[in-house]
Amino acid sequence: MPSGAIGGGNMDNNRQLRESLSWRLVTELWRRFPDRFLLIETHPCSGMYDCLTLWSRNANKGVLDVNREGSVHVHGDAQTGADNHVSWSDWVEKMLAESPDLFLDEVTVALRLPVPKHLPSSTETTIAYRFVAEFLTHTIGRRERWQCRNGCLDTSGYGGGQRDEWFAQFPDAATLVATERCGEAPFGPSYFYWFLLKDDVPMICLRTDGTLFRKEGSSHELLPLYRQKNRIWPVINVVAGDLLP
Repeated sequence: MPSGAIGGGNMDNNRQLRESLSWRLVTELWRRFPDRFLLIETHPCSGMYDCLTLWSRNANKGVLDVNREGSVHVHGDAQTGADNHVSWSDWVEKMLAESPDLFLDEVTVALRLPVPKHLPSSTETTIAYRFVAEFLTHTIGRRERWQCRNGCLDTSGYGGGQRDEWFAQFPDAATLVATERCGEAPFGPSYFYWFLLKDDVPMICLRTDGTLFRKEGSSHELLPLYRQKNRIWPVINVVAGDLLP
């Protein structure tokens, strides 16, 4: 699938809901364990799946896939990599339940991680992902199609790599992040960038060090803005309020 046409032109409200909830799920897991994972976008089985994937730094493998077109899958122990396959086809319903934390606990246990009693303080990366998760909530039920995509098109076939056409629209978002290696898997600089797209057009570029870039050339450090009120929506209003309905 061409990297500039992710999702196509028929994204219905259910797809928009799954986009928002998939980010809510991985963000809340990230908040619990901010130093344990890398978050990437993958398209396994020759593009049949469209996943947000948590890659365990300890296990050197992808241990959780949130397939935005299907189920949530745990593939292994997040600490050792040992096989431990658990899946949920009703993850949307569980995330919409009165207590979604119960589902987050289920996933945490399946990853063989301890359920935390308290959340760690938000890091720069945590704030970047919280920004995406909260921003996408405004899109549910609206005609505009919003999604968040990684700077690297990671596929199991051909045609992947850095999404140069998106980076070209944010010249100030130079790929300064170094390649990170987890075991035998190298993650190049483009993996550490995410793009918020409206109707397939990138509107915001986010780097995982908490820096947000706009196409007109402005940039913002999100964590200092967040610390002013310890809330995400004031940050969204400051740096992207003009994109809200």
